[in-house]
Amino acid sequence: MSAILFSSLCFSAFAQQTAAPAATQDPTFTTQSRLVIVPVTVGDKKGGRIYNLEQSDFILLDNGKERKITVEPWGTYESHVSLVVVVETSFLSEAALVKIRRMASSLSNITGEGGEIAVITADSQVHSLLDFTTEWPPLQEAFEKLHASTERAGHVLDGLSAGVVLLAHRPQSHRRIILLLCEGHDRGSHVRPMEVLTHAEKENVIIYTASYSPLLTPFTVKGSELPATPTKPINPPLPKRYPEAPPDHSVAVLDALPPFEEIGRSLKENIGRSLANYTGGRQLNFEKEKTLQDDLDELAVEIHSLYQISFPAPEDTSPVYHQIEVQLKNHPDATLRARPGYWVGLPVNHKLEN
Repeated sequence: MSAILFSSLCFSAFAQQTAAPAATQDPTFTTQSRLVIVPVTVGDKKGGRIYNLEQSDFILLDNGKERKITVEPWGTYESHVSLVVVVETSFLSEAALVKIRRMASSLSNITGEGGEIAVITADSQVHSLLDFTTEWPPLQEAFEKLHASTERAGHVLDGLSAGVVLLAHRPQSHRRIILLLCEGHDRGSHVRPMEVLTHAEKENVIIYTASYSPLLTPFTVKGSELPATPTKPINPPLPKRYPEAPPDHSVAVLDALPPFEEIGRSLKENIGRSLANYTGGRQLNFEKEKTLQDDLDELAVEIHSLYQISFPAPEDTSPVYHQIEVQLKNHPDATLRARPGYWVGLPVNHKLEN
């Protein structure tokens, strides 16, 4: 896909998600019938996977009340994966990119047979490096092109936002996953963390983050592996079509909700970890190449051994965060990981930048 087409797709999708009301300044909320999908990781006390569970083994509590759910056990559904890899390519990332460039084969293991991968890079702009593909050669070529730019900014939240837009257009039967490879801090994005989180959870996107220290990583590579000078991105940037922050009165309405305050504090403390936790993913950290390799191999196993719980979201026009808890019957030693909740009645009174 060309950068122009990719940009048009992002603009169109965001326009639908963020249309502003024409005649009022009051916050407007909307909802539609949708399916809440909750991928669940189930392990035993030794760290292994539990594969033989059935629907009758699961209980899901929605705001403390048991919901009628559908559970697709591991191995009984088509687990096609749509994966967007968002890579920070700021000036500070070059040492980490030496390692990341060698991870193309591991990413193919994550998507598996029938899966697809797209690649987005982020420095002071967001760039489309690779449209969704199921083929190995273009993926390998895209990763070989990963080099740091001369920019110190790292708009990773803008990159994540663009990734969610792409995944929103993939089949609902696919597992929608983002893998963010970055230094752990956002530098200058236009979109806000809460906007990325609410959009990701609405589209049933799981976010995994793999972070590194820009101070320590250079000590783990040879000087000969680093380019003499940083390079400029070879792909034209996407235009800044990200939703602006909502008006102050809208924020005040949402701030009155206790879950919003808790999530907001968490996002301020650690953006990557919070985005992962609240979407059902997890945060990984690496400095050495082997650590990153092992982590990606573990993710490949995890993603293809998830149980998938689904249920219809309640029809509600008010902005409410529903807390969910997944439980297992007769498995007291099992460990579970799943998204802790979802929003209904999301605000849609954002405006688009020109």
